[in-house]
Amino acid sequence: MILRFLSFFLIAFLLLSPFLRNLKKFTRNPVIIVAWDNSASMTASGDSAETVQSLSTLQQEIDDKLASDFEVINYRFGEQLETGEQLDFKEKKSDYSQMITGVNNNHFNQNIGALIIAGDGIYNQGRNPVNQLNEVAFPVYTIGFGDTTVVADSWIRNVRMNRTAFSGNKFPVEVDVQFSKLSDNPLKLTIFHNDTELESVIITPPNDNYFVTKEFILEAGSPGLQHYSAKIETVDNERNIDNNTSEFVINILEDKQKILILSDGWHPDIGAIKNTLEEQKSYDVSVFTEEPYPSNPEDFNLIILNQLPTAGKSLAQMIEKSEASRLPLLFIVGSHTFIPQLNTLEQGAKITPLAGSGEEAQAVINPSYATFKLSEDFRNILPKLPPLQVTFADYDLNAEFTPLFYQKLKNIETGKPLMATGKIDGRKIGFIFGEGIWRWRLFDYYQNQSHMRYNELVNQLVQYLALRENEDNFIIDFNPVYAETEDVILTAEVYDDAFERVTSGEVNIALRNSDDEEFSFTFDVQGEDYYLNTGHLPVGDYAFQASVELGNETYTENGNFTVTPVNLENIVTRANHTLLYQLASLSGGQFVLPDNAEELIDRLDSGNQLKSVSYYQEMINELLNLRWLFAVLLLLLSVEWFLRKYWGVY
Repeated sequence: MILRFLSFFLIAFLLLSPFLRNLKKFTRNPVIIVAWDNSASMTASGDSAETVQSLSTLQQEIDDKLASDFEVINYRFGEQLETGEQLDFKEKKSDYSQMITGVNNNHFNQNIGALIIAGDGIYNQGRNPVNQLNEVAFPVYTIGFGDTTVVADSWIRNVRMNRTAFSGNKFPVEVDVQFSKLSDNPLKLTIFHNDTELESVIITPPNDNYFVTKEFILEAGSPGLQHYSAKIETVDNERNIDNNTSEFVINILEDKQKILILSDGWHPDIGAIKNTLEEQKSYDVSVFTEEPYPSNPEDFNLIILNQLPTAGKSLAQMIEKSEASRLPLLFIVGSHTFIPQLNTLEQGAKITPLAGSGEEAQAVINPSYATFKLSEDFRNILPKLPPLQVTFADYDLNAEFTPLFYQKLKNIETGKPLMATGKIDGRKIGFIFGEGIWRWRLFDYYQNQSHMRYNELVNQLVQYLALRENEDNFIIDFNPVYAETEDVILTAEVYDDAFERVTSGEVNIALRNSDDEEFSFTFDVQGEDYYLNTGHLPVGDYAFQASVELGNETYTENGNFTVTPVNLENIVTRANHTLLYQLASLSGGQFVLPDNAEELIDRLDSGNQLKSVSYYQEMINELLNLRWLFAVLLLLLSVEWFLRKYWGVY
């Protein structure tokens, strides 16, 4: 009876889900993080073999003396932070700030006893790491490698230019040159195109630490990716000559897209559109505000007609020529537009004026418009834009036309178009059914201190109307120049005949390098776009041909780009131990040279600066989770059953 009572009592007690509450002590040993500079500048000056041997010895000492008492975590860094201590010194950039941020993020809320940085202090990417010490809650110990001796050197620090120019145009190139211990030594700075010298200038540094910027005006030659280089003359005792030359690439376009703006007199809408287009390097804008107008409209990619035709200028001959050459048109309808003549031209829109004068209309976006996309920033500012002056009329668009904006009259949204685009027999036509769009440009600047949103609308509209037919259906977006340290990324857009974005076809691309080697890729579909990331490609020029099949049609796109070398690690090779000293002293650490690194390791090993951290955590355990209770219960029931059987008690 006693055993039976205890068994059932224990079962009933466990059914109440009792739990135990206790405190558990945890002890964390200090974490020592060691960051190894893996950039190319570590071995660019001095004896590289000695540097490699010194680093290897230091790594072994840290493992032997600190790993037993502390948790040692090794990182290597250059452009990115990576775990591990295997060094090859092939990183093209040095980013100390990213390293410190990565260490903080990876070891948040851990007991970091010290950060040891072994490097030369040269950073050429990211922020000054000294400015990030407010994020550091632990001492930083630095071991300075490299040579700090000031030697005679001239180097090109930077080359600034526009990546795109047009054949026959002139473009500026600015070259920053630094001189060290070369006072009164005349040196020649030269710009080369391939191996041909284009321009040069003699620079005589007036002191031993001289910086100067020189500007060259170059003429763009043949279309395509053209390679240039800036080279500063070397001297006999110059140790580092890898930084005397800097190469750059210019994408020379064959011609600009020519935009013709016609108007009966000057109007601020013309100036607003003209200023936006001229900010783009790809447009050549011509404006005519009175007759005679150009007789060769076929030489242009797009004609913008501001409040034309008028009562005295029918432009019938101009429209006839544009139809013959399949030339796109953009009509801006205003108070001077002769509506009956515009209707007679049959360009996709019929306007029936009603009794009364003009009225003000605000723009309301058409959510189903898919010819091109406008950013969220523009959509947000659109309701705030000033109204346009429109004709009080009924509007009838051809079936091939789609409104981009509707008219909002007296706070009532209507189905009347304010801006629309479409095609007539494959020829693109656009309409702006109101004047005063110049106010949108001013309002954008007043609201945002830039014309970015207004420029976006004008550029999107003009680009759509002026693009060649093949580009309408298949567009490849890429950069003409990539650095060897960045991924080569290309995106593609595919449109059907209704100019609706589709992703049903497979986009393939073949890359061919200068050695005539071919690489084939297939784009991935991401939403409404096609996306391709080829990763890092070797330095050189590449040509590509991309293709996609839509129904019975095959569309192709050709292009060229180049991958340029990154030589940042060769520009400055003089070690910056001042930076390492500041990182150590301002964080409570210590700066040492490699010869004294063993003393630093012994100090960390034997000192009391690094202490374990203990903390208690409340632990709650249900008794049901204790397996031994089930063993006791099983034992009680088993003994009770055995005795009952043995004594014959039922």
